Amino acid sequence: MSLGTGSAVFLHTGWRSGGTWIWSQCRESASVHGYYEPLHEQVATFRRRDIANMRPGSWHSNHTETQPYFEEYRELIPPGGRGVALYQDRFAFERFFLDPDDAPDPELEAYLRSLMAGPGAAGRLPVFKFCRSLGRVGWFEQRFPQAMHAVVLRDPVAQFHSAQRLLVEQRNRYFALAPLLVLARNAQHPAVRQAAAALGVRVPSLFSNDMAYGVETCWRHVRRQDAGERYRTFLAFWTLCTLSALDSDALVIDMDAIGSDAAHRQHIEAALRLRIGDTIRLVPRSAPGLDDRMRLAGVKEAHQAATGLALAHRARLAPDRLEIILAKLADGQNAFQAASRVTVPMPSWHTPDLPAKLEPRNAVQRLITSAMVLVARGLQPLRRLHGKMVRGR
Repeated sequence: MSLGTGSAVFLHTGWRSGGTWIWSQCRESASVHGYYEPLHEQVATFRRRDIANMRPGSWHSNHTETQPYFEEYRELIPPGGRGVALYQDRFAFERFFLDPDDAPDPELEAYLRSLMAGPGAAGRLPVFKFCRSLGRVGWFEQRFPQAMHAVVLRDPVAQFHSAQRLLVEQRNRYFALAPLLVLARNAQHPAVRQAAAALGVRVPSLFSNDMAYGVETCWRHVRRQDAGERYRTFLAFWTLCTLSALDSDALVIDMDAIGSDAAHRQHIEAALRLRIGDTIRLVPRSAPGLDDRMRLAGVKEAHQAATGLALAHRARLAPDRLEIILAKLADGQNAFQAASRVTVPMPSWHTPDLPAKLEPRNAVQRLITSAMVLVARGLQPLRRLHGKMVRGR
Protein backbone atom coordinates (compact mmCIF):
# COMPACT_ATOMS: atom_id res chain seq x y z
CA MET A 1 0.00 0.00 0.00
CA SER A 2 1.39 3.40 -0.96
CA LEU A 3 1.08 6.03 1.75
CA GLY A 4 0.98 9.70 0.89
CA THR A 5 2.27 12.42 3.19
CA GLY A 6 -0.24 12.90 6.00
CA SER A 7 -1.93 9.53 5.47
CA ALA A 8 -3.31 8.20 8.75
CA VAL A 9 -6.50 7.15 10.50
CA PHE A 10 -7.78 9.37 13.29
CA LEU A 11 -10.25 7.57 15.59
CA HIS A 12 -11.99 10.27 17.63
CA THR A 13 -13.57 8.56 20.63
CA GLY A 14 -14.93 9.25 24.09
CA TRP A 15 -13.93 7.69 27.39
CA ARG A 16 -15.58 4.26 27.83
CA SER A 17 -17.09 4.38 24.34
CA GLY A 18 -15.56 1.21 22.86
CA GLY A 19 -12.99 3.13 20.85
CA THR A 20 -10.05 1.17 22.27
CA TRP A 21 -11.62 -2.04 20.95
CA ILE A 22 -12.00 -0.60 17.43
CA TRP A 23 -8.41 0.63 17.53
CA SER A 24 -7.07 -2.69 18.80
CA GLN A 25 -8.70 -4.53 15.87
CA CYS A 26 -6.92 -2.17 13.46
CA ARG A 27 -3.67 -2.49 15.40
CA GLU A 28 -3.54 -6.24 14.74
CA SER A 29 -2.96 -5.59 11.03
CA ALA A 30 0.67 -5.80 9.92
CA SER A 31 0.11 -2.69 7.81
CA VAL A 32 -0.82 -0.55 10.84
CA HIS A 33 1.30 1.30 13.37
CA GLY A 34 -1.08 2.09 16.23
CA TYR A 35 -0.75 5.10 18.51
CA TYR A 36 -2.85 4.96 21.67
CA GLU A 37 -4.00 8.28 23.15
CA PRO A 38 -1.37 10.62 21.66
CA LEU A 39 -2.82 13.54 23.66
CA HIS A 40 -2.88 11.65 26.97
CA GLU A 41 -1.26 13.58 29.83
CA GLN A 42 0.99 10.61 30.64
CA VAL A 43 2.79 10.98 27.30
CA ALA A 44 4.73 13.83 28.91
CA THR A 45 6.17 11.75 31.73
CA PHE A 46 6.34 8.02 31.11
CA ARG A 47 9.66 6.21 30.75
CA ARG A 48 10.49 3.21 28.61
CA ARG A 49 10.36 0.90 31.59
CA ASP A 50 6.86 2.15 32.52
CA ILE A 51 5.30 0.98 29.26
CA ALA A 52 5.24 -2.73 30.06
CA ASN A 53 2.94 -2.13 33.04
CA MET A 54 0.49 0.05 31.10
CA ARG A 55 -1.66 -2.66 29.59
CA PRO A 56 -5.31 -3.81 29.63
CA GLY A 57 -4.71 -6.44 32.32
CA SER A 58 -3.19 -3.94 34.75
CA TRP A 59 -6.59 -2.47 35.64
CA HIS A 60 -10.30 -3.29 35.31
CA SER A 61 -10.44 -1.99 31.75
CA ASN A 62 -12.70 -4.56 30.07
CA HIS A 63 -10.26 -4.26 27.16
CA THR A 64 -8.95 -7.27 25.29
CA GLU A 65 -5.52 -8.26 26.62
CA THR A 66 -2.90 -7.27 24.06
CA GLN A 67 0.54 -5.74 24.06
CA PRO A 68 0.97 -2.60 26.23
CA TYR A 69 -1.12 0.40 25.20
CA PHE A 70 1.86 2.68 24.52
CA GLU A 71 4.26 0.12 23.05
CA GLU A 72 4.61 2.08 19.80
CA TYR A 73 6.02 5.05 21.73
CA ARG A 74 8.94 3.09 23.20
CA GLU A 75 11.50 4.15 20.59
CA LEU A 76 10.36 7.76 20.80
CA ILE A 77 11.36 8.09 24.47
CA PRO A 78 15.02 8.93 25.01
CA PRO A 79 16.92 6.20 26.93
CA GLY A 80 16.86 7.12 30.59
CA GLY A 81 14.56 10.05 29.88
CA ARG A 82 10.87 10.81 30.21
CA GLY A 83 8.16 11.67 27.74
CA VAL A 84 7.85 11.96 23.98
CA ALA A 85 9.50 14.83 22.13
CA LEU A 86 7.30 17.78 21.13
CA TYR A 87 4.43 16.76 23.43
CA GLN A 88 3.11 19.61 25.60
CA ASP A 89 0.97 19.29 28.74
CA ARG A 90 -1.68 21.61 27.35
CA PHE A 91 -2.55 19.22 24.52
CA ALA A 92 -4.64 17.04 26.84
CA PHE A 93 -7.29 19.44 28.14
CA GLU A 94 -6.74 22.97 26.82
CA ARG A 95 -8.37 24.27 23.63
CA PHE A 96 -10.56 21.17 23.79
CA PHE A 97 -13.32 22.77 21.68
CA LEU A 98 -12.17 24.23 18.39
CA ASP A 99 -13.93 25.08 15.15
CA PRO A 100 -12.21 24.42 11.82
CA ASP A 101 -11.44 28.11 11.31
CA ASP A 102 -10.00 28.66 14.79
CA ALA A 103 -6.38 29.67 15.11
CA PRO A 104 -3.75 27.13 14.09
CA ASP A 105 -1.67 25.28 16.64
CA PRO A 106 1.64 24.59 14.91
CA GLU A 107 3.08 22.84 17.98
CA LEU A 108 0.23 20.33 18.11
CA GLU A 109 0.43 19.73 14.36
CA ALA A 110 4.19 19.27 14.52
CA TYR A 111 3.87 16.77 17.36
CA LEU A 112 1.34 14.58 15.52
CA ARG A 113 3.32 14.75 12.28
CA SER A 114 6.42 13.65 14.19
CA LEU A 115 4.53 10.54 15.32
CA MET A 116 3.38 9.88 11.76
CA ALA A 117 7.02 10.02 10.65
CA GLY A 118 8.29 7.99 13.61
CA PRO A 119 10.70 5.07 13.09
CA GLY A 120 8.07 2.38 13.69
CA ALA A 121 5.59 3.99 11.29
CA ALA A 122 7.86 3.74 8.25
CA GLY A 123 5.91 2.04 5.47
CA ARG A 124 2.90 1.48 7.72
CA LEU A 125 -0.29 3.42 8.31
CA PRO A 126 -0.44 5.35 11.59
CA VAL A 127 -3.77 4.75 13.36
CA PHE A 128 -4.39 7.20 16.19
CA LYS A 129 -6.94 6.52 18.91
CA PHE A 130 -7.91 9.76 20.67
CA CYS A 131 -10.07 10.40 23.74
CA ARG A 132 -9.35 14.13 23.77
CA SER A 133 -10.29 15.23 20.26
CA LEU A 134 -14.10 15.08 19.99
CA GLY A 135 -14.39 18.84 20.47
CA ARG A 136 -12.04 19.56 17.58
CA VAL A 137 -12.68 16.92 14.91
CA GLY A 138 -13.39 19.48 12.18
CA TRP A 139 -10.25 21.37 13.19
CA PHE A 140 -8.18 18.19 12.82
CA GLU A 141 -9.84 17.43 9.48
CA GLN A 142 -8.72 20.77 8.12
CA ARG A 143 -5.14 20.33 9.33
CA PHE A 144 -4.87 16.68 8.29
CA PRO A 145 -7.03 16.46 5.15
CA GLN A 146 -5.36 13.32 3.77
CA ALA A 147 -6.16 11.34 6.90
CA MET A 148 -9.31 9.28 7.42
CA HIS A 149 -11.31 10.69 10.33
CA ALA A 150 -13.87 8.55 12.17
CA VAL A 151 -16.02 9.40 15.20
CA VAL A 152 -16.93 6.59 17.60
CA LEU A 153 -20.27 7.14 19.36
CA ARG A 154 -21.97 5.24 22.16
CA ASP A 155 -25.25 5.70 24.03
CA PRO A 156 -24.46 8.24 26.81
CA VAL A 157 -26.25 6.25 29.53
CA ALA A 158 -24.20 3.11 28.84
CA GLN A 159 -21.04 5.16 28.56
CA PHE A 160 -21.71 6.89 31.89
CA HIS A 161 -22.49 3.60 33.62
CA SER A 162 -19.18 2.15 32.49
CA ALA A 163 -17.39 5.05 34.16
CA GLN A 164 -19.67 4.86 37.20
CA ARG A 165 -18.88 1.21 37.80
CA LEU A 166 -15.18 1.94 37.83
CA LEU A 167 -15.76 4.78 40.28
CA VAL A 168 -17.95 2.86 42.74
CA GLU A 169 -16.60 -0.67 42.43
CA GLN A 170 -12.93 -0.14 41.61
CA ARG A 171 -12.23 3.24 43.21
CA ASN A 172 -11.10 4.60 39.85
CA ARG A 173 -12.25 8.20 39.70
CA TYR A 174 -10.58 9.10 36.40
CA PHE A 175 -13.58 8.68 34.09
CA ALA A 176 -16.00 10.39 36.46
CA LEU A 177 -13.60 13.30 36.88
CA ALA A 178 -12.18 13.88 33.39
CA PRO A 179 -15.36 15.25 31.70
CA LEU A 180 -15.80 17.85 34.44
CA LEU A 181 -12.12 18.76 34.25
CA VAL A 182 -12.51 19.37 30.52
CA LEU A 183 -15.51 21.64 31.11
CA ALA A 184 -13.69 23.51 33.88
CA ARG A 185 -10.50 24.00 31.86
CA ASN A 186 -12.60 25.37 28.97
CA ALA A 187 -15.26 27.15 31.03
CA GLN A 188 -14.93 30.43 29.12
CA HIS A 189 -15.75 28.84 25.78
CA PRO A 190 -19.24 29.99 24.67
CA ALA A 191 -20.35 26.44 23.82
CA VAL A 192 -19.38 25.20 27.30
CA ARG A 193 -21.32 28.02 28.96
CA GLN A 194 -24.34 27.26 26.78
CA ALA A 195 -24.27 23.52 27.52
CA ALA A 196 -23.83 24.05 31.25
CA ALA A 197 -26.76 26.48 31.34
CA ALA A 198 -29.00 24.21 29.27
CA LEU A 199 -28.49 21.22 31.57
CA GLY A 200 -28.23 23.12 34.84
CA VAL A 201 -24.62 22.10 35.46
CA ARG A 202 -22.41 24.13 37.75
CA VAL A 203 -18.83 24.15 36.49
CA PRO A 204 -16.25 24.92 39.19
CA SER A 205 -14.03 27.95 38.67
CA LEU A 206 -10.33 27.29 38.30
CA PHE A 207 -7.99 30.09 39.33
CA SER A 208 -4.88 28.38 38.00
CA ASN A 209 -3.87 26.19 35.07
CA ASP A 210 -1.96 23.91 37.45
CA MET A 211 -3.16 20.37 36.71
CA ALA A 212 -3.04 19.09 40.28
CA TYR A 213 -5.03 22.08 41.52
CA GLY A 214 -7.64 21.62 38.78
CA VAL A 215 -7.99 17.91 39.53
CA GLU A 216 -8.38 18.46 43.27
CA THR A 217 -10.92 21.25 42.78
CA CYS A 218 -13.01 19.19 40.35
CA TRP A 219 -12.80 16.09 42.52
CA ARG A 220 -14.12 17.98 45.55
CA HIS A 221 -16.96 19.16 43.32
CA VAL A 222 -17.73 15.63 42.07
CA ARG A 223 -17.79 14.25 45.60
CA ARG A 224 -20.59 16.67 46.52
CA GLN A 225 -22.75 15.54 43.59
CA ASP A 226 -25.31 12.75 43.69
CA ALA A 227 -25.49 10.26 40.81
CA GLY A 228 -28.09 12.29 38.93
CA GLU A 229 -25.96 15.44 39.09
CA ARG A 230 -22.92 13.54 37.93
CA TYR A 231 -24.91 12.19 35.00
CA ARG A 232 -26.14 15.67 33.98
CA THR A 233 -22.53 16.86 34.04
CA PHE A 234 -21.48 13.96 31.83
CA LEU A 235 -24.46 14.46 29.50
CA ALA A 236 -23.56 18.14 29.02
CA PHE A 237 -20.04 17.05 28.09
CA TRP A 238 -21.31 14.23 25.83
CA THR A 239 -23.80 16.43 23.99
CA LEU A 240 -21.30 19.22 23.51
CA CYS A 241 -18.64 16.83 22.20
CA THR A 242 -21.08 15.01 19.91
CA LEU A 243 -22.44 18.21 18.41
CA SER A 244 -18.91 19.36 17.70
CA ALA A 245 -17.71 16.00 16.36
CA LEU A 246 -20.62 15.53 13.97
CA ASP A 247 -20.20 19.03 12.57
CA SER A 248 -17.58 17.46 10.32
CA ASP A 249 -17.23 15.03 7.45
CA ALA A 250 -15.92 12.23 9.65
CA LEU A 251 -17.19 8.67 9.31
CA VAL A 252 -19.56 7.79 12.18
CA ILE A 253 -18.99 4.45 13.93
CA ASP A 254 -22.05 3.63 16.03
CA MET A 255 -20.87 1.27 18.73
CA ASP A 256 -24.46 0.47 19.76
CA ALA A 257 -25.19 -0.72 16.22
CA ILE A 258 -21.99 -2.69 15.61
CA GLY A 259 -23.47 -5.77 17.28
CA SER A 260 -27.05 -5.45 16.06
CA ASP A 261 -26.88 -3.92 12.57
CA ALA A 262 -24.96 -6.11 10.13
CA ALA A 263 -25.18 -3.50 7.37
CA HIS A 264 -23.60 -0.83 9.56
CA ARG A 265 -20.86 -3.21 10.72
CA GLN A 266 -20.03 -4.24 7.16
CA HIS A 267 -20.00 -0.59 6.05
CA ILE A 268 -17.44 0.28 8.74
CA GLU A 269 -15.34 -2.80 8.00
CA ALA A 270 -15.29 -1.91 4.30
CA ALA A 271 -14.28 1.70 5.00
CA LEU A 272 -11.43 0.59 7.26
CA ARG A 273 -10.31 -2.08 4.79
CA LEU A 274 -10.21 0.49 1.98
CA ARG A 275 -7.93 2.76 4.00
CA ILE A 276 -5.81 0.16 5.82
CA GLY A 277 -5.51 -2.29 2.94
CA ASP A 278 -6.28 -5.24 5.18
CA THR A 279 -9.43 -6.98 6.42
CA ILE A 280 -10.68 -5.67 9.75
CA ARG A 281 -13.25 -7.88 11.47
CA LEU A 282 -15.41 -6.12 14.04
CA VAL A 283 -16.80 -9.22 15.71
CA PRO A 284 -19.54 -7.98 18.05
CA ARG A 285 -18.77 -7.94 21.73
CA SER A 286 -21.37 -8.53 24.40
CA ALA A 287 -21.72 -5.51 26.66
CA PRO A 288 -22.47 -5.98 30.36
CA GLY A 289 -26.06 -5.33 31.36
CA LEU A 290 -27.08 -2.22 33.24
CA ASP A 291 -27.07 -2.52 37.00
CA ASP A 292 -30.45 -1.69 38.55
CA ARG A 293 -28.85 -0.02 41.53
CA MET A 294 -27.25 2.50 39.22
CA ARG A 295 -30.49 3.69 37.71
CA LEU A 296 -30.78 7.42 37.87
CA ALA A 297 -33.48 9.93 38.67
CA GLY A 298 -33.99 12.86 36.35
CA VAL A 299 -32.78 11.13 33.19
CA LYS A 300 -35.89 12.13 31.25
CA GLU A 301 -35.51 15.81 32.13
CA ALA A 302 -31.78 15.76 31.45
CA HIS A 303 -32.28 14.18 28.03
CA GLN A 304 -35.02 16.66 27.18
CA ALA A 305 -32.64 19.52 27.98
CA ALA A 306 -29.88 17.91 25.91
CA THR A 307 -32.33 17.40 23.03
CA GLY A 308 -33.21 21.09 23.21
CA LEU A 309 -29.52 21.96 23.08
CA ALA A 310 -29.03 19.75 20.03
CA LEU A 311 -32.03 21.28 18.26
CA ALA A 312 -30.66 24.75 18.94
CA HIS A 313 -27.67 23.75 16.79
CA ARG A 314 -29.68 22.20 13.96
CA ALA A 315 -28.51 24.82 11.48
CA ARG A 316 -24.89 23.69 11.75
CA LEU A 317 -25.54 19.94 11.32
CA ALA A 318 -26.55 17.86 8.34
CA PRO A 319 -30.05 16.40 8.95
CA ASP A 320 -28.78 12.82 9.15
CA ARG A 321 -26.18 13.83 11.74
CA LEU A 322 -28.75 15.60 13.87
CA GLU A 323 -30.92 12.48 13.71
CA ILE A 324 -28.04 10.38 15.07
CA ILE A 325 -27.74 12.63 18.12
CA LEU A 326 -31.48 12.79 18.73
CA ALA A 327 -31.76 9.01 18.43
CA LYS A 328 -28.98 8.46 20.97
CA LEU A 329 -30.65 10.81 23.42
CA ALA A 330 -34.04 9.17 22.88
CA ASP A 331 -32.61 5.66 23.34
CA GLY A 332 -30.96 6.66 26.61
CA GLN A 333 -34.11 8.30 27.90
CA ASN A 334 -36.30 5.33 27.00
CA ALA A 335 -33.92 2.90 28.71
CA PHE A 336 -34.59 4.55 32.05
CA GLN A 337 -38.00 6.12 31.59
CA ALA A 338 -39.56 3.87 34.21
CA ALA A 339 -36.60 3.82 36.57
CA SER A 340 -37.22 4.91 40.14
CA ARG A 341 -34.73 6.91 42.15
CA VAL A 342 -32.06 4.66 43.62
CA THR A 343 -29.22 6.17 45.61
CA VAL A 344 -25.70 5.40 44.50
CA PRO A 345 -23.28 5.92 47.39
CA MET A 346 -20.47 8.35 46.68
CA PRO A 347 -17.15 6.95 47.88
CA SER A 348 -15.52 8.99 50.62
CA TRP A 349 -11.96 7.97 49.77
CA HIS A 350 -9.22 9.86 47.96
CA THR A 351 -7.74 7.33 45.58
CA PRO A 352 -4.07 7.58 44.55
CA ASP A 353 -4.40 5.43 41.43
CA LEU A 354 -4.63 8.13 38.77
CA PRO A 355 -1.79 8.68 36.31
CA ALA A 356 0.96 10.93 37.56
CA LYS A 357 -0.22 13.94 35.59
CA LEU A 358 -3.56 13.84 37.40
CA GLU A 359 -2.14 13.48 40.91
CA PRO A 360 0.08 15.67 43.10
CA ARG A 361 3.47 13.94 42.88
CA ASN A 362 4.76 14.50 46.39
CA ALA A 363 3.92 15.87 49.83
CA VAL A 364 5.03 19.41 48.99
CA GLN A 365 2.89 19.52 45.85
CA ARG A 366 -0.08 18.09 47.73
CA LEU A 367 0.32 20.79 50.37
CA ILE A 368 0.54 23.52 47.73
CA THR A 369 -2.51 22.14 45.92
CA SER A 370 -4.56 22.03 49.13
CA ALA A 371 -3.52 25.60 49.92
CA MET A 372 -4.58 26.74 46.45
CA VAL A 373 -7.96 25.07 46.88
CA LEU A 374 -8.48 26.79 50.25
CA VAL A 375 -7.51 30.17 48.81
CA ALA A 376 -9.87 29.62 45.86
CA ARG A 377 -12.70 28.78 48.25
CA GLY A 378 -11.97 31.91 50.25
CA LEU A 379 -12.13 34.03 47.10
CA GLN A 380 -15.52 32.66 46.05
CA PRO A 381 -17.56 35.14 48.17
CA LEU A 382 -15.48 38.02 46.81
CA ARG A 383 -16.06 36.85 43.25
CA ARG A 384 -19.81 36.58 43.88
CA LEU A 385 -19.85 40.06 45.43
CA HIS A 386 -17.92 41.45 42.45
CA GLY A 387 -20.40 39.82 40.12
CA LYS A 388 -23.31 41.45 41.91
CA MET A 389 -21.57 44.83 41.76
CA VAL A 390 -20.93 44.49 38.04
CA ARG A 391 -24.51 43.41 37.36
CA GLY A 392 -25.81 46.30 39.45
CA ARG A 393 -24.03 48.92 37.38
